[in-house]
Amino acid sequence: MHKISRSLEKLLLQYSQETDFLEIIVMDDTTKSAASAAARIDQDPKSGSKETGDAFIAYMNDSADAVESRAKGKSDQSTTAKALDRWFTERQKNQGAPRLLEVPNEVLVTNAGPLQLTGNITLVHEDGTVQYANHVTLCRCGASGSKPTCDGQHLEKEFLNPGKISEASEIAASQRPSKITLSCVKNGPITFRGRLRLHNQFNQECVKMRGSLCRCGQSANKPFCDGSHSRTGFKTG
Repeated sequence: MHKISRSLEKLLLQYSQETDFLEIIVMDDTTKSAASAAARIDQDPKSGSKETGDAFIAYMNDSADAVESRAKGKSDQSTTAKALDRWFTERQKNQGAPRLLEVPNEVLVTNAGPLQLTGNITLVHEDGTVQYANHVTLCRCGASGSKPTCDGQHLEKEFLNPGKISEASEIAASQRPSKITLSCVKNGPITFRGRLRLHNQFNQECVKMRGSLCRCGQSANKPFCDGSHSRTGFKTG
């Protein structure tokens, strides 16, 4: 009986030692794997930060075009994409970019007059300079000497368009504040990206996320561009 007990004790001791040994091997392998993964991260910290930065900028820009441009290289970015990057860089550094006001982006298409735009506006000029504003009065007769803004020349030109809107809304109107970017196309329209509600004195309205606004005064689809600037030889400067 004593011999059987001793044999069992030996077997249990041997089993316990072998189990401890296996656990050590497993733990060592796990530790090595973790150490290896940590080393890979430490060896390439730039790639991780770059991906995080791009994802953040893409989210803030809300621009697929800008993301594609960054993938091709900074030199291939559009003027608008560069301006948006600069906008957010300045905002992060507190160097003058405006805070988001609690106002929606809206355009009043005035009777025989300009476009009166209010909201959180980033206006990109033809030369790439950027203007931030909460109110801009944009010429739509084509005769202003201070394009893209109005200088009253619609009165001299006798621009008589009443400002009716024929296009239907693409999205629902919203009172939530948001940003809108307008880009001046040389010898062409003003393109916009961001929620914009256009309305007039006839209680007509149209809400879009992007589009092109006529500034040559010749479009048959005012206030939107229909390409007439090319046919009429419109010049912006």
